[in-house]
Amino acid sequence: METFRWSFGILFSRLVRLPSMNGKVALVPWADMLNHSCEVETFLDYDKSSQGVVFTTDRAYQPGEQVFISYGKKSNGELLLSYGFVPKEGTNPSDLVELPLSLKKSDRCYKEKLEALKKHGLSASQCYPIQITGWPLELMAYAYLAVSPPSMSKQFDEIAAAASNKSTIKKDLRYPDIEEKALQFILDSCESSISKYSKFLQASGSMDLDVTSPKQLNRRVFLKQLAVDLCTSEQRILFRAEYILRRRLRDMRSGELRALRIFDGLRNIFK
Repeated sequence: METFRWSFGILFSRLVRLPSMNGKVALVPWADMLNHSCEVETFLDYDKSSQGVVFTTDRAYQPGEQVFISYGKKSNGELLLSYGFVPKEGTNPSDLVELPLSLKKSDRCYKEKLEALKKHGLSASQCYPIQITGWPLELMAYAYLAVSPPSMSKQFDEIAAAASNKSTIKKDLRYPDIEEKALQFILDSCESSISKYSKFLQASGSMDLDVTSPKQLNRRVFLKQLAVDLCTSEQRILFRAEYILRRRLRDMRSGELRALRIFDGLRNIFK
């Protein structure tokens, strides 16, 4: 078991994926010493002419300056799981947080919606990635299904298909009549997740340790700091999503209010 754990750790923390060899993986001595930077977009790859693995930098480096490589467009969670570090908050454009969504069992159409989801490989509870720049169309489709009334039962299958990333159906569905409810559903899920992150961060207390020098830290404290760093970065994404959703809902509701005022004004004119 000890040998297996060592081998597993070496493989998943040191392997290199080679694009020109159809994504084959290899262990390349010394190449695994290069550190990751979110600002770099160059990778190691196999070079047929030299029959070796090469790395071409994407900028000029000064003598004595550390050379960086990209480990791939991975979230902070993926980087922590595979490589044991978390980039500084706000520096990783590929960072994301998984947002859990669930159908309500009190929904009158719960069974019908669940059946539609299962047909397309989904379940009553799903997780969708949210980035600082937004969220996938599949997430919005799931939200539409979650809030859709019984009168839309004939469209359950179409919406469930759009909520699946395995489907080729057009996912950019629009249902203006329930869009506000769908956005509110996503907002409620975001706020629920934010609350859980806040409880963990509050329980963890104030931590701001230098995790770039793990040898100087107690292992338990070191891991706790990494967890705090990860949760802080993921909560930041949720806060951004919450802000965007609240603005969209506010704009929608103020637009509806203006429309009602115009309608009331016209009605008074024609009285």
